[in-house]
Amino acid sequence: MTLQHWIPIVGNISVLNSDVTLIPTPISPLPSSAESAVPWGIARSNLDFEQGTIEFDAYLPDSESSCQIILGAGTQVEIYAGLYRTGAPYGISTLKGGQWEFLAASGHGSRLKGEATYNLRLQVQGSNLDLYVDQVKVVSASYQFARGPISIFFQSLGFVAAKNIQVKRQQPACFVVMQFTDEYNALYSDVILPTCEEFKYKVTRADDFYNSGLIIEDITQSIRESALVIADITPNNPNVFYEVGFAHGIKKPTILLSDRKRERLPFDVSGFRTLFYDNTIGGKKAVEDKLRRHLEMLAS
Repeated sequence: MTLQHWIPIVGNISVLNSDVTLIPTPISPLPSSAESAVPWGIARSNLDFEQGTIEFDAYLPDSESSCQIILGAGTQVEIYAGLYRTGAPYGISTLKGGQWEFLAASGHGSRLKGEATYNLRLQVQGSNLDLYVDQVKVVSASYQFARGPISIFFQSLGFVAAKNIQVKRQQPACFVVMQFTDEYNALYSDVILPTCEEFKYKVTRADDFYNSGLIIEDITQSIRESALVIADITPNNPNVFYEVGFAHGIKKPTILLSDRKRERLPFDVSGFRTLFYDNTIGGKKAVEDKLRRHLEMLAS
């Protein structure tokens, strides 16, 4: 297990083992924020995070303080989840290009207590984000973010702290969509499964569930909970295209595969990057190399 280390990125922050505390000192304004008079800071860890649970106890000196977990720190879109000082007290939002956007919020009309400690837990599975406060689920959202180091955001006129920080990372899941025939079973077992496992993905295929009566809600939930979808779109299989469309609709990273024997892709997916292969021993080796390069890009 990788030990967690924290360092200040912005603001005057004290780090002691797994406790991180903001020592309020005025600094430059937040992006697109009029709250420049309230000191803020960010501490970043050495742990890259994609799936799992982040939990800690947040001490707030007053009801105007804020403490939030940042996912995808340093990437194009950062996700903030936790205790907010304006609007709703519990929320999940994004910061992109200096602009804030709320994904979900709750607790409207109420205020956080001062001189109080709250237990925060953020569970991430695929694109599902669930925020718990004192063991109660207060807000949920769905958003696909890039793997990156965990950070914690503080804003307060007093000392605000995150204590007893615990991070439990889970193996990311890959959901495979394809027709269940011998031809595609061989592609799955010889190429897709071992290559994805090489990159530490837990691989699941839809037929792993069909025998137990899987319905469409279960399929879409499996796609949401996956970090990646791989789909072979060679045959005109309506189930495959429905699942690919759902994955694209929620902006799930999706890798499309197709045998070169297919003359033309459907118009709706023709604009997406597709890995074409020849169904031969050499062809499988070539698509394995292409798939590996795509997975390396996702991991970077």
